[in-house]
Amino acid sequence: MNGFEVNEFIKYVGAMIALLEPVTAASLMLTLTPGYTRARRVRVAFVTSATVLVTLIVASWLGEGILSFFAISPDIFRVAGGLLALVIAISMIRPGADHGVEMPTSTDHNPAIVPLGIPLIAGPGPVAIAILFANHPHPTWDNMSAHIAAIVVATLVILVFLLAATQVERRLGKLGMRVAIQVMGLILAAIGIEMIVSGVVDYVGWPSAALPS
Repeated sequence: MNGFEVNEFIKYVGAMIALLEPVTAASLMLTLTPGYTRARRVRVAFVTSATVLVTLIVASWLGEGILSFFAISPDIFRVAGGLLALVIAISMIRPGADHGVEMPTSTDHNPAIVPLGIPLIAGPGPVAIAILFANHPHPTWDNMSAHIAAIVVATLVILVFLLAATQVERRLGKLGMRVAIQVMGLILAAIGIEMIVSGVVDYVGWPSAALPS
């Protein structure tokens, strides 16, 4: 891959993981699977992760077409994506923010694809970031394999947390899970602000030196 940069790759993976919120995903997994056996929860974890993977890859693949269809500038979309990431980050950091989702708890319904995979985990934030990086003017993202690799890494993290949901909640406790979500929120806020600034700089046409290296 010409021009591939590890730092750019790590930034994408970091943003995607923060938006997918693995700790919250683990909590939602337990909320939506009351009374499930271990084997049944494992199946839900794999189907949910596959749903997230396919959703984000399709978003990356169709990203350029979506922006072209609506005549949206990639730079403006980067600003919008940064704002969305920042809003989500603030909600993650805000004290007392509730990330739990009240859902029907019937064991007759399999929540793996809907609502756990879509839209609770692969929601608007991760989808927007997938589209955004697919249209990022950086040589790292010229090849679709870079997107797939980054999404696979982020999805594997989600899979690990879903498989270990019970252990994660037991080890971290309510306070630990809250702190972990806030730390992810801080990382996401920094990434969102950088996306906003770089989008504005590129759209206005300021020299790249205007951004800190």
